[in-house]
Amino acid sequence: MSLIVFDMGRRVETPVTPEKFRINPVYASAATSAVGSAADAYERQQDHYASGGESQHQPQAVAYVADIMQRKVQYIYSDAPLRQAWEMMQNTGFHHIPVVSDDLTVCAMLSDRDLLNQSLSTHIDWHDNVLTLASRPVLCIGEYADIRQCARTLLEYRIGALPVINEQNLLSGIITRTDILRVLSHYGPMELWA
Repeated sequence: MSLIVFDMGRRVETPVTPEKFRINPVYASAATSAVGSAADAYERQQDHYASGGESQHQPQAVAYVADIMQRKVQYIYSDAPLRQAWEMMQNTGFHHIPVVSDDLTVCAMLSDRDLLNQSLSTHIDWHDNVLTLASRPVLCIGEYADIRQCARTLLEYRIGALPVINEQNLLSGIITRTDILRVLSHYGPMELWA
C-alpha cells in the first residue's frame, strides 16, 4: 500500500476514508455513449499525427509520485519553535512544511493555514514548539505510488500536500496539488497516466 500514516514518527494504521469525503465513480450516460471512448479518440488522434497531420511531440508518460515530487523539500525539526517555521514559510513561499525527527522520520505537517487559523482565534506564542499547531497524524505517500492515487488522496482528505517517503519510511520529498496541476497542463491526455 502506498498511503501510509505517521503520528509522531510512528507508523499507524492507514485510515479508511470517511464516507462524506469519498469520491463516487461517475459513469457515462446514454447521451455521451455515442461519442465513443476516450481510448478510441486517442487512437484516432495518434493515427492523424502518424499519417502526416500536424506534428507534435509525444509527451513523456508520467506514472509515479517520484516523477513529479519536489525533491528539495523544506522541513523543520520537531523541537523547533513556531517562529522558525513561520520565517521559513515567509522566506521560501512554501505553504506546507513537514515536521521531522532527527533521523528524517515524518512526525507531523505544519501549514501556513494552521498558523493563520490559530492567530485569528488566539494569540500565538512564537516560542512554542511546532508540534503544538502541526497536524498529526500525517498522511504520507510512497515514492512509487500512482499519481492518480495521490490526487485522489489529496482530494478525499482535503489536504494540499503529502510528504513523500522512501522504502525506509524516511522523508524524501513532497508533492502538492500544484505539482499535479502542473503535470496536467504539460503532459497532455490523461490516458498516458494509465
